[in-house]
Amino acid sequence: MFSKLKWQVVIVTVTLALGVLLGGFNLYQNRILPEKIANDIKSSDNVQSADVSIGNSGYTASIKLKKVDNLMTAYKDIEKIIEKYPIKIDIKIVDNPNDKLDSLFYEDQFAIYQAIQNGDYIDMSKIVYKNGIEKGAKTNVYIDGSNIYLSIYDGQNYLYKIIPRNTKGDVTDG
Repeated sequence: MFSKLKWQVVIVTVTLALGVLLGGFNLYQNRILPEKIANDIKSSDNVQSADVSIGNSGYTASIKLKKVDNLMTAYKDIEKIIEKYPIKIDIKIVDNPNDKLDSLFYEDQFAIYQAIQNGDYIDMSKIVYKNGIEKGAKTNVYIDGSNIYLSIYDGQNYLYKIIPRNTKGDVTDG
């Protein structure tokens, strides 16, 4: 009888310990880690607010940037912060567009995707700047080996887009 009681205690103890460990891991993964990532992102000078949520394929960081002149630098600063974590974190830039900016981006897409196909980024830049001037908006275009960074400003409104250069039509929102 005494040996039966020992096994029952061991089973209950192991079950409780496993429950506490799994509960702690779940708390860390769903509450503590996203909060820590968001706070790290908020430490960037260009970030107004950040929220990190967990989805089916990892974490998503929704980041509202301040009005920045150089979207490429701001984005790379955020990437450096996110690279510290050994998990998949998608970046979603939240901007403040209006109909005029959305329309202007729609027009600019033709030049942008043509440049990606043909490699003629100088013409793309000229067209994007010309479109902005014609519509009365300020436009900044930056480019690196991976992405095209487009910022369009109209008063208090701004639109940010990060377009991968090896794209299949994907655009990182902002």
